[in-house]
Amino acid sequence: MKAKIYLRLLVLGATMIYSAQFIGQEMNGLTFSDYSGISGGMLNPALLTGSKVFLDINIVGGSVTASNDVAYFLPENKTLYRFISMDTLQLNDGEFKFNRNYNYFDNNKDKYLTTNARILGPSFMLQYEHHAFGLTTAIRSMHSGNNIPYEMPILFYEGLEYPEYDDVVFDDSNYSFVSMTWSEIGLSYAYDIINYYDNKFTVGLTAKALFGHEGGYVAIEHANFQIHQNVVPGGTLPTDVNFFDLDAEVGYSIPYNEETGEIEIEPLMRGYGVGFDVGFVFTKKESIYDHQGYRSLCSNPFQDYKYRIGFSILDIGAVTFSENATLHKFEDASVYWADFDTTHFVSFEQSLRTYSEAFYGDPDATYAGDKIKIGLPTTLSLQFDYKLKEKFYLSAMWMQPIRFNLHTLWRPAQINVTPRYETRLIGVSVPLSLYNYSTPRVGLAVRIYTITFGTDWLGSLMGISKFTGMDFYFSMKFNLVKGECFSFGGSDW
Repeated sequence: MKAKIYLRLLVLGATMIYSAQFIGQEMNGLTFSDYSGISGGMLNPALLTGSKVFLDINIVGGSVTASNDVAYFLPENKTLYRFISMDTLQLNDGEFKFNRNYNYFDNNKDKYLTTNARILGPSFMLQYEHHAFGLTTAIRSMHSGNNIPYEMPILFYEGLEYPEYDDVVFDDSNYSFVSMTWSEIGLSYAYDIINYYDNKFTVGLTAKALFGHEGGYVAIEHANFQIHQNVVPGGTLPTDVNFFDLDAEVGYSIPYNEETGEIEIEPLMRGYGVGFDVGFVFTKKESIYDHQGYRSLCSNPFQDYKYRIGFSILDIGAVTFSENATLHKFEDASVYWADFDTTHFVSFEQSLRTYSEAFYGDPDATYAGDKIKIGLPTTLSLQFDYKLKEKFYLSAMWMQPIRFNLHTLWRPAQINVTPRYETRLIGVSVPLSLYNYSTPRVGLAVRIYTITFGTDWLGSLMGISKFTGMDFYFSMKFNLVKGECFSFGGSDW
């Protein structure tokens, strides 16, 4: 059997990540638009008062992204179906079976992987004078792993009998795999607290109710181990692993019945929490005139800007799972485990009990409770938007993840510059990004009236590079523009 080092080192969450449907990220072509409306609040809630629309209704939208530097698909297998299917990793009679239509990155750098999906439900934004109000609904699913030791992808692919790692001592620390799917309902408010002369300063806040559907994590504080291959003439015997020290925490709440081995949807809500986005925007306006005392919402014209600077902190908060939740902890654990790669996966709980008995001599020794908490992917963001000339703009953005602990979702850092052309009828954006401070990307987004399609990673869809992920988003809306009214019954609408 090709033993999988993720599972053997208690990284059970990795199986959830790899078996998940890889389902976006920042949607630069949508959130930076002057017609973004409620979508701009996903980047900075203070942007709500700076849109060219006073009423924005999101009918449906969504985004999907996946990225990693763990593995890539070979050219002959570079298809979307291969990437999202279970074909590369299957569980059969307690053993992992997989084909080799992908390859791993063979270097000594720590690795990352992330998938991020967002389905945007019915949402709206309304601006009245210097106030903007918003309501959002969304379903989100994220799976992330960062600081992954370099040997993990190799052992995952080659197995424990990889000859170059025989008797090598590995000393890894502070890495984790985290997965969560949740729904959220958000209420947003933005206010121009300063609107004097040609300066405007806006504050914004979004408060979100969170409803967790599934979640799990494996957090490794320290793993010090050695692989010992039992080589005999004509082949090898089962491999031993000597764990010198293991400090790890495993928690999960998933729609799965441990006794029957079947997926169970009920209860739909397994955890609850709250989240917040907070933001600030300074705007240097082109005009010093402040439009006040207008007759109706539509009659107030949009005040264009020379530039604006924004700062926001997104996704502050966490979800606490208490339904069908289990937490296990391994502290200062050590054991010489003979024939380690003959151990079969039975179920999450049973496998953890097996590890607990191996390390402590007691299958219940690692059990630590029936509640787990998973943090949202908290991110700090800086934005800059500059008007080059009429209809032409240039924006820039920096996003930096903030992690408070190892059981917090993580999304990679990003530096982005986006030139764009915008009119009411059409908008075109070309995002240029440096992803995770290492990978350059070029994107394209097109808006036709209120329908937007885009990607921040054009190369992944065109097949011009190694297939390590994908990115795509869309939005369908209805909105009304500031300063444009029609008369009905003697009133402006």
